[in-house]
Amino acid sequence: MTSACPGNDPGPDTPPPAPRLVVHPPDHRGWRRVRCDGQSLGTAYRISDIAVFLAATGMENAEDFDVTDPALVDWRGGGPDCWTPPPM
Repeated sequence: MTSACPGNDPGPDTPPPAPRLVVHPPDHRGWRRVRCDGQSLGTAYRISDIAVFLAATGMENAEDFDVTDPALVDWRGGGPDCWTPPPM
C-alpha cells in the first residue's frame, strides 16, 4: 500500500511508530476532525469520509484502508462507530 500519510512501514527491528492519522472526538454535531502528521485533512461526517480524505492525499486504494486498526489510526473520544454528538 502506498500512502502519503498512514503508511507505517517500520523495519523488522524497529518498534512501530505511533499512528499518524488522528480522528478527533465528535463535536456538538457528531462531526470529527481528521488530521495526519499534524495537517488537517478535513471534517468527517461519516466514516467513509476518511477514505475520501486519504485518497485526496494520493493514497492508492484508500477505500481499502483499515480505519479500525489502532496501529494506523488514533481514535480519540470514541472509536470508528462513534459519530453522534457527545453527551452534554
